[in-house]
Amino acid sequence: MVKSYARGRRFEYHVVYKLAKHGINSRRVALSGRQPSPDIPNADIVVEEKFLGKAKTTKAKKYVSFPEKEILELEKKDLKFLVFNFTRTNPFVVIRFEDFVDLIKLWKEKEKP
Repeated sequence: MVKSYARGRRFEYHVVYKLAKHGINSRRVALSGRQPSPDIPNADIVVEEKFLGKAKTTKAKKYVSFPEKEILELEKKDLKFLVFNFTRTNPFVVIRFEDFVDLIKLWKEKEKP
C-alpha cells in the first residue's frame, strides 16, 4: 500500500511540474484521499485554482480501466479532468466530450488570421 501511495503522490507532483513547465499554475492537493471535508477540495490536482482533477497511475501493460467513481465525477462535472499514465509513459488526459468540443472551438479561433 505504501508503494502505491508513494507512486501516486510522485505522479501527482510530476503532473504539477509538467504543467508548470508550460506556464500553468497548479498544485497537488495534500490528503486528497481523505474523508470529505469542506476545507480540502475533492481532487488530486487543482489547476489555476478552478479546475479540479484526479490523477491515476498504473503498472498495467495492455489495458487501463478507470474507476467508476472518477468517471461519475467527470460526468456530474465535479471534476474537469482525469490524468493518468502507465509506468514510465507521459500523462494522458480524459475529459468530457463537451469540453473536448469547446477546446477544438478555441483552437480553431486561435488559428484564425
